[in-house]
Amino acid sequence: MNESLISTCQLFLIPLTILFAAVGVANTRFVKLLVCLLGVALAALWLYRIWLWTGLSLIDRRTGLGLSGMFALCWVLTLLHQVKSSFGGGYERR
Repeated sequence: MNESLISTCQLFLIPLTILFAAVGVANTRFVKLLVCLLGVALAALWLYRIWLWTGLSLIDRRTGLGLSGMFALCWVLTLLHQVKSSFGGGYERR
């Protein structure tokens, strides 16, 4: 595997993982929403960086896109949940 690709993936993987923990310990919905926005933006940058990378082998490109795509999907789903809970009136009790 390409050494610079490994370094680039680590550059994005570590902050995104820390941000997932930050969502869990945030005290307010607003802070959770801001962390989710930051996570989506960072995951999008990672996906964009791998997508436009020239000179990668096909397997390295697919591995990088798969890893960054999984994180991007998780962040988008987390953001959608936070938007729903922030602006949807909260959770319904029965």
